Amino acid sequence: MEKFENKVAIVTGGGTGIGKAIAVAFVASGARVLIAGRRQAVLEQAVAELGPRAAFIAADVCESGASARIVQEAVSTFGRLDVLVNNAGTGTMGPLTETSDADIESTYRINVFAPLALAREAIPHLAETKGAVINISSVTARGTLPGVVAYASSKAAGEHAVRLLASELGPMGIRVNAVAPGFTETEALAYVKTDEAMMGMVMAQTPMGRLGKPEDIANAVMLLADERAGWITGQSVQAGGGYML
Repeated sequence: MEKFENKVAIVTGGGTGIGKAIAVAFVASGARVLIAGRRQAVLEQAVAELGPRAAFIAADVCESGASARIVQEAVSTFGRLDVLVNNAGTGTMGPLTETSDADIESTYRINVFAPLALAREAIPHLAETKGAVINISSVTARGTLPGVVAYASSKAAGEHAVRLLASELGPMGIRVNAVAPGFTETEALAYVKTDEAMMGMVMAQTPMGRLGKPEDIANAVMLLADERAGWITGQSVQAGGGYML
């Protein structure tokens, strides 16, 4: 029997990279998955690859009302909701002196506001299934790295929200955790492999000696989503090969 048979998951930012790998893992484990993102063509292609257990909704998680639409789409399409994976995020980089108000606002809207709004809309459905919320954080939420203040501080806010929500939602049977990736081979971080100095810095601080793969992050998500992790809540699991421990 497949581990997640009859379970339903939402994965935001599910059309590419880490989000797509998470969706693939859920489908392979028997779940039905709704992926959300802004680019319809990318979502259509992803669902074509994922097969009949997957569906998509084109939605910008930052827009007012989008969180309610996404959750309702999952429930109306598949009949229930067991896992919400808040994967959509942004990585505004650069020193604060070169970071605009718009950069700060957009970073916090995607990395903090949207996951909270989605969790709020999902709570009634997750309470019925004793489900789980899993946020994709970053190792920078707890470490220090120059030039990522807007991004890292937003991820730190998200991790504290995980702890607060774990306390608030635990009595309903809802678990809330985070997975914090290190440097992972995605389109957004493709530049790392072509920058010799950057690669040297990353490898020097990564005990496992390699960049992560989207599947590495998906595996960590699946561990936390599994009912066998039913006594784990309010935690952030580092999935970065030991980077910035």
